[in-house]
Amino acid sequence: MKCRCVTFLLCLLIFFLPVPSLFSADLLVPEMELTTRGYIENQTLNLATLGTFDLLIAGGYKFGGRLALNIEGENLEDLTTDNPLNFEAASIVLRDVFRLPMNISYFIGRLDTLCNGDIFQEQYGTEQIGTRYRGYAYFPEGVRYDGIYDIAGTGMALTANFSDNFTTSAYIYQDAIFGTGIFSADIRTVLNLELFKLEAFIGSSFPVSNVGIYRGGLFLFYKTNTGGEFLTQIGIPKWDPWHDPFDIDLFYFLFEPRVKLNIFSIILTLFWHPAFYMGTETNELGSVDINVNFLIGNPELSTFSGGLENSLKFSTTSTEQFQTYISPYFSAITSGVIWNFKVNTKVFPYALEDLFEFFVGVKAEF
Repeated sequence: MKCRCVTFLLCLLIFFLPVPSLFSADLLVPEMELTTRGYIENQTLNLATLGTFDLLIAGGYKFGGRLALNIEGENLEDLTTDNPLNFEAASIVLRDVFRLPMNISYFIGRLDTLCNGDIFQEQYGTEQIGTRYRGYAYFPEGVRYDGIYDIAGTGMALTANFSDNFTTSAYIYQDAIFGTGIFSADIRTVLNLELFKLEAFIGSSFPVSNVGIYRGGLFLFYKTNTGGEFLTQIGIPKWDPWHDPFDIDLFYFLFEPRVKLNIFSIILTLFWHPAFYMGTETNELGSVDINVNFLIGNPELSTFSGGLENSLKFSTTSTEQFQTYISPYFSAITSGVIWNFKVNTKVFPYALEDLFEFFVGVKAEF
């Protein structure tokens, strides 16, 4: 089985990278991160580590090829669990079609995450503007939120670069989220200005349900000249008009005002959980998170940074509807490595057996 997988991946590499670039392809490691969560269960300290390792092979510009492989494990301490090398994505990009500012891509796998803000850092080289309230450190159990929707499957993408700051992409693909035989179409627009940034998308999938399903989202970021920033993510990850009434339960909503005074920042995050996410029901209907972050330093630039978070969670599915946490955290940047430490203290409801929870994260920069 492993031999067949290796042969398949080598064939993909040969197919997707043009022959002249095979001998000059770039072998990159975009991300390597380990995050260990320590928690008390049945009066015993348990450790669970999430490990992510990406391997990217890329070559060529005019006719560029990319092959991305991924290793991700939820609990690396359990040696009985198989954590294989997974196929993440492969794509061919034909740039400047007909000498116009347009690119055509053929892709297999996971291509883009919509409305999480990462595109501004990846495509335009900005600082990280997306919320930090996402991923494993904030959602270790249940649904792990990051962006509003993923473009994943097999299909084509057309990207038009209308200017250095304005692009629009159209995707047509068999949707991996909904399964074989279901096809999706999405349109995404990105606007990058100095003080204002926008990402928006709208899409649908057929044939599913009686009239198809629909989705859409908006990412807005505004920065003032006086130290204020405002971030909004709002959208509907999935709406079936035939079965689901159009109401607030469908919405993914995150609102985050920030105040930055030199090295000190105050960040307020309000997050409303949607009824559906990535095509499936979340069972978190009506759940709300409120997080206040007091930050000293810049986690991306400062050698040392840290602060204190205060979180209030209202859950409609847990036996403990209200939960309150106080979380001191600390980050350090060493030679090529970012260290993150965080301790969650459950203030309410008080229970000694699950009073503390900690995270230790190590992220390598290449």
